[in-house]
Amino acid sequence: MYYSKGFIYPAVLFTFALVMLIVNFTAPQFVSRHMFEQETKEYYTGENLLQNGALLSIRHILEHRPGRKGSQQFQYGHVSYDIRKTTIKEQQEITLKAITESGTEKSAQLLFDQNQKKLLSWTE
Repeated sequence: MYYSKGFIYPAVLFTFALVMLIVNFTAPQFVSRHMFEQETKEYYTGENLLQNGALLSIRHILEHRPGRKGSQQFQYGHVSYDIRKTTIKEQQEITLKAITESGTEKSAQLLFDQNQKKLLSWTE
């Protein structure tokens, strides 16, 4: 690299262009991976809250607690449930609503059979 022959300036431009090309290629991948990780975390946090709400509401039914509603605050969100009777005496319909700490809402409806002690359906 001799400055007198004008070789440094084109080499610097070429190196700069190469670095910019690499940055331009990797930045969108990094951003999309980061967004995917955040969305995946939100999805599984919401699913976990719904599962916890299902367990809480089923425990509420099996322990014959008074009232038909309940809620619980967790470290990563809030879940609430509403228990309603159905036309079949042994079955209860449960409506769950989960809100993550970032504000994402998920809801589900369950059908629980008290005699068999199992879920008959789960609809999100």
